[in-house]
Parts: sequence; structure tokens; C-alpha cells
Amino acid sequence: MVKLDGLKIATFTSVVCSVFALTTTSVWSQWEPSKEVELIAHVKTSSSTYAFASAVFNEIKAQDLLKKGVKLRSVRGARGGKARKYVGITNKGDPHVLQVLTPSQINNPILSQSDVDLRLFKPVAIMVITPLTLAVPANSPYKSMKDIIDDIKARPGKVIHGGGAFGNVASLVGELWAREAGVKMPYAAFEKQGMLELLGGHIAFGMHNPAQVNQYVKAGKLKLIAASQKLGNYPEVKTFKESGFNFKYLRQYRGWWTSKDVSDDAVKYYTDLMTKVRNGKGFKDYISKNNLTSTWIVGAELDQMLKNEYANYLKLDTELGLIKKK
Repeated sequence: MVKLDGLKIATFTSVVCSVFALTTTSVWSQWEPSKEVELIAHVKTSSSTYAFASAVFNEIKAQDLLKKGVKLRSVRGARGGKARKYVGITNKGDPHVLQVLTPSQINNPILSQSDVDLRLFKPVAIMVITPLTLAVPANSPYKSMKDIIDDIKARPGKVIHGGGAFGNVASLVGELWAREAGVKMPYAAFEKQGMLELLGGHIAFGMHNPAQVNQYVKAGKLKLIAASQKLGNYPEVKTFKESGFNFKYLRQYRGWWTSKDVSDDAVKYYTDLMTKVRNGKGFKDYISKNNLTSTWIVGAELDQMLKNEYANYLKLDTELGLIKKK
């Protein structure tokens, strides 16, 4: 009996030790950064996309989430091509390098017919959706989207929509609006998203996210006449749908991706990291201040979303004659 009890005890102890060993090995084998993490933004430091990256960076620092350190820098050029190349090719497989993910990084390779596209990347998470506003100079006679369409019909070719490079979300949304309204809407591309031209009254209207126009609206230099969704800071502004238009709206999302050769364990680490970031006070304040919508898309859902985004942009770009049909 004693020996049997002893055997039972020994067996039980062995099982416990084995389970403990497996558990601790699993915990210890989870990936974590072994050096400073680099956050890459493909835009200039004054842009709203960089503001998103800065909000994430600041929250990481505030919570001390990366013990080996973190830095944020801008790698500009080739409409995001240099940043994509830096992350997807130069730092292929390096889990310490992430890039801001926006619609432009899906669509710009299509427009330029570049191979440095989403196939080189593995998504981490989508964290926010940015509304699109329709702004006009403060002294503009326009009070609604209908006013703009009526003027376009009365003065064909004279009412100019201005903004950044044609092919970005705002320009394509303007084209979709024009299609529904049955008009031709001239578009002019400028540096700095056409903000100076809009403020100077050289273009009739522009479509921008709230962070780009807030200071000018508050200063009485611009007014908002519509937006893609309700704005917490401007509840009186009607949505596109409330204004009588139902054209497809292209979402302006912000998130992160990394090289496709980075391990799933590393992606899981960053998904958990960004969960902590999005729940932080500083990041929540950033969302509220800029009228953004907090969202969370990860894993298989995000993989499918990006495949759909690519297919939709390819179809739209081809229909608009922005790329040659293959």
C-alpha cells in the first residue's frame, strides 16, 4: 500500500511537473521584441495619418509598453512606395518594423502598377475609421450638397473640387458622388491636399478628414456642409445620405501592417499591444478630439477585408481609366 501510494504520488508529481514545464515553455516561447521597434509613416509629419501614428507612439510611451524602446519616423516618396519597400523588402521578415496601413497603401500600388503591394505584407490591425467632410470657404454661397450639384449643372466645368493626388480616397469619393448626380465634376490636384487653395477660394470645395479642417472651421475660415457620418463635434452637419445622396463611401481607415514573413507570434504580440494602446486614455482623447470612429479589425476578417479592398479599388480605378486594362 505504501509503495502504491508512493507510486501514485510520484506519478501525480510527474504529471504536474510535465504540465508546468509545458505551460512555462509556452509562455517563455512567446515572441517579444529583442530591440527597438520602428514605426514607419509614409507621409509628412504634418499629415493626419502621421497624427494617428503619433497618437499610437505616444500611448506606447505613456504606458511603457515596449521595454526595448520605440521610435517613429517618416519615410516619404513614391506615394508611399519608399515606405512599403523599406518595410516589405529592405526589412523583409523583420518583426521590429511596422508601417501605418491606410487605403492609399492598397490603391497606390494599383495606380502605379507596382509589385510592392499588399502581397508583401501581413496586416496587424485596423484601429480607427476617419470620416470624410465636405468643406467650403466660409463666404461660399453653398449650404448643401445639392447647392453644389445645382451650380455644377448651371456652370459646367467651372465648379472645381480640389485636393491631393487624384486616386486618393477623397478624389474617388467625389467621382462617385458626381456619377450618382449625373454630372461631370472637374478635379484639381494640389500640394498639401489643396487646403491653401480652398482657404483662398480658388476651388469650390474639398473633401478632407476632420483633423485637416478643424482649426479652419473653428477660426471661421471654412464651413462644413456635409460628412460621411455624423460628427460628434459638429452634430448639425448632415451626412451624405441625409443630404440626399447614397453613393458608395470608401472608408478611410488607419492601422498597421508588417512584412509578410513576420511570424504569427509576432503579429499576435502587436495585436495585443495595439489593444492596450486603443484602451489608453491618450489614444481615446485623440479619437474624440478628431471625430474618429474607434474600430477593431484583426485576423482572418482583416485579411479578407484587404483582399476585398484591393479588388474594389482595382475595379474602380479601371472603370475610371486611371490604369490600363490588363
